Amino acid sequence: MHPAPDDLPRSPTGRTPQWVVDERAGVSQELPDPYVVPRRRRRPVLAVGVVALLAAGAWWWTSGAPALPDEVVSSLTGLVQPAPEPPSAEVVALADAAHLSDEGRELLYGTQTEILGADAFAGRCRGVGSTPSVRADGAVGCFLAESNAIVVYAPADARLRGFVVETVAHETLHAAWNVLDQAEQTRLAGLLEAVVATLPADDKIHEQIAGSVGGHGENRPTELFAYVGTQVWADGGLDPQLEAVYARFVSDRAALVAVHTGWVAVLDEMGAAIQVASDALVAQEYANADARASVNGDTASLDFYRETFAAKSAEVASMSAAQRQRLRLSWEWWDGTVLPMAPADETLAGAAALLARDEVDLPARSAAVAAAEAAAAAERVRVEAMVADLNALQQDLDPTPSTPSALP
Repeated sequence: MHPAPDDLPRSPTGRTPQWVVDERAGVSQELPDPYVVPRRRRRPVLAVGVVALLAAGAWWWTSGAPALPDEVVSSLTGLVQPAPEPPSAEVVALADAAHLSDEGRELLYGTQTEILGADAFAGRCRGVGSTPSVRADGAVGCFLAESNAIVVYAPADARLRGFVVETVAHETLHAAWNVLDQAEQTRLAGLLEAVVATLPADDKIHEQIAGSVGGHGENRPTELFAYVGTQVWADGGLDPQLEAVYARFVSDRAALVAVHTGWVAVLDEMGAAIQVASDALVAQEYANADARASVNGDTASLDFYRETFAAKSAEVASMSAAQRQRLRLSWEWWDGTVLPMAPADETLAGAAALLARDEVDLPARSAAVAAAEAAAAAERVRVEAMVADLNALQQDLDPTPSTPSALP
């Protein structure tokens, strides 16, 4: 048996395993089955020895032995938690837009963050993780505590950028909740419940929280923390204790909540504009329908009076001069104009003037109605495009969109 040189590594008990001594002396030794190393390119014996030693007890690696070969480090990659990759430019930009503090950025950058379109996102946040963020209309992001990952759905439309920013902040606050100790979580849960209790019953946040919690009541505190943190603000802030915790992760929470209200306002303003335009369009279409019915009715009346005038004129013309001289006529025109009793030639002359007037006026009225109808048709196309645009945005909020509604 070879004595153990003083420069050999020792276990925490001070003992040096005999096989280490043998290996220094050049004595070969077979490794037992549990320590078999997968076949790969030939390595120095030292690398195998280190792996075997780690299997017996990782005291060498953790004690920081000097001058380990590079390939030894590579053989241990499966045993060491890899450092997170630097955040992408997109993630940094989202952190900026979310007004995350240094600590908030550290949490976000320390996770495996994925910003995904609808196809790539599909199914990623369904039934996985302990703290999924689920909106009432479907999952749009999740913080997976077990794998320290944040997965966020990003709508394609640039007008919904604020939605992505809010979701990133929401999931970061889930990660923040996980770093708080139990006593602090318990204290904050009561404060958060008090805040939510003051919100109007019709505030959509209640539905969002309920959808996110689902059947996992234990997740309610972290959901309250994330939803209140990103969507609820009051002049001067909320409870100072609550704001002090939020300030650790968000440098300007009022600005973060403004991100939420900003993108929601885009949809609300589009909806309001559609309502105003739709109401005006329906009123115009009704007015056009009335005007068209009136023109059509008057045109039919004019046609009848034109025929009547022609017949009466022919009848009078067939009379003798003496008969015409004695004949007196009165006439109430189709529009209510009264031609009083007068010699036949005079009454017919008045009727001829009314007919000539109507032959000009009615076509002009019909043309005006046609122009109004064309304008209404063009407006309907515009309003329907507005509706389609809003529907598309609303669908884009959900990775699994539903069938759009039609303009009534």
